[in-house]
Amino acid sequence: MQIEDWKTFKKIEVDIQKSLSDEIHDFLTKVFNVYLIKLPLQVFKQFEIVRDKLIPLTSRFDQDKYNEYCDSFSKVYRSVLLDKSVSDDIKKLVLELATKTNNFFISRNMTLCIKEIRYYSVKVKALFTDKSLADAIVVIESEGRVVSSTKTDPNGMAYIEVPEGKYTIYLYKNIEEGKYIYEERDIVVPQDSEIIFKVYETKTRSDIEKEREGRPLIREVSESLEESRGGESS
Repeated sequence: MQIEDWKTFKKIEVDIQKSLSDEIHDFLTKVFNVYLIKLPLQVFKQFEIVRDKLIPLTSRFDQDKYNEYCDSFSKVYRSVLLDKSVSDDIKKLVLELATKTNNFFISRNMTLCIKEIRYYSVKVKALFTDKSLADAIVVIESEGRVVSSTKTDPNGMAYIEVPEGKYTIYLYKNIEEGKYIYEERDIVVPQDSEIIFKVYETKTRSDIEKEREGRPLIREVSESLEESRGGESS
């Protein structure tokens, strides 16, 4: 009886090379979705839109669609990191996901997907009739959301750190009954910056509302105005 060579029965392992789309699918299911389900509803909904931009890349890679995905991720990433209502723990998760996203695509010779957000110092000096204005509210807002808020010190100075970008900055203080300091200014922060408010006249509540042209007041100012109105009526 002929003894057949054992090699005849040896299993031949075939190395199946995964395509980029297959790898993106793995990234979606094993990384992106794992982080997605950890996010609170408010943030989940934003990243759900980002995920929808990633899904088409799991069937066929397309550079334009990749750019759309990265652009969508970058916008939501920035929005979440700037949102004061989002906890630091959630921001940390989002930062981890952004880092893993960049590492994944860079390791496959792709362009950087999500650019690093650089923070810069904004120094604010507030003067009223050429004197330092202490204890004034300073608020920086981006796309309708408060990014940071503080108050001026006894020297009329306030210091805030924000990412590079476009903002609206507000200065507010209740000087006396029915008289307020209220200034707002659109700014661009490309680097460490200094902003000086030189105020010479107070405004009434009506003046402020007219200046806003129907736009709602930011919470920090509206609450202060309501408090002062309550004080006036009592």
